[in-house]
Amino acid sequence: MSEAAAVALVPPPDKRAQVETLLTDVFRLMDYPARLEFKDMADGSLGVAVFFTGELPGIAPGKRSYLLDSVQFWLNKVVNRPNVPRRWVNLGVDAFPEPRVQGQPREPKEPAPLQAAPPAAQKAPVQKAPVQKAQTPPQGAKPAAPPRASSPPPQQQPQRRRDADERSLTPAADPAITAAGKLLAEKSAKYGRLYGVMLLTPDARALMLKAAEGVKGVTAKAEGEGHWRRLVMVPEKLTVISKKQVMPDYDDEDEDE
Repeated sequence: MSEAAAVALVPPPDKRAQVETLLTDVFRLMDYPARLEFKDMADGSLGVAVFFTGELPGIAPGKRSYLLDSVQFWLNKVVNRPNVPRRWVNLGVDAFPEPRVQGQPREPKEPAPLQAAPPAAQKAPVQKAPVQKAQTPPQGAKPAAPPRASSPPPQQQPQRRRDADERSLTPAADPAITAAGKLLAEKSAKYGRLYGVMLLTPDARALMLKAAEGVKGVTAKAEGEGHWRRLVMVPEKLTVISKKQVMPDYDDEDEDE
């Protein structure tokens, strides 16, 4: 028996207990109540169906989201530590994720049917203008100077779109967003950490900016443009992270699986 065949016969490690403990703790800290179900997928990974209670920001039933992808990335980094048997964990909302088959080509999209070009309109006969003969100037007269061609007006460059300052907005009250902004500002001032939050609406950024104004030792601001605009909490005193708290670098060979 070859070494590859022997490895294939080894069952994948069962990490359900560890995954269940980690997901339960992280969703509890996020205040996202959830129920978990586990299933052994056909590709050898561990599938987890997460059933959230109620409507929560960043969660859409049956769809992927930045929040769920971030939790899945963090979970696989913690579960698959160096020098331990690895097993990939896939998360799904209200259903188990579809197993991903390696090497399976994507189905080509059918080209859109070509629409028949409308029949060309009959062209009206072009009437030729009568040819005028050039008049010869009399002897001794100076020829008239040709008219000067007017220079085209300079092209105006398109104005660059700038996002309005969220502090000037007056959004509707949202106690959850306001409490989140105040809590994030207090943690930034307490631990001396920089915190950035993306994918917020202008109204949510405005509420969090106003909530952070009453917290001492931290400055809240919005920076960036368009899709990349984010809320940033900057403490007055930055604290250096010790080497024990910094996560080591791992091989990213399994991240795309």
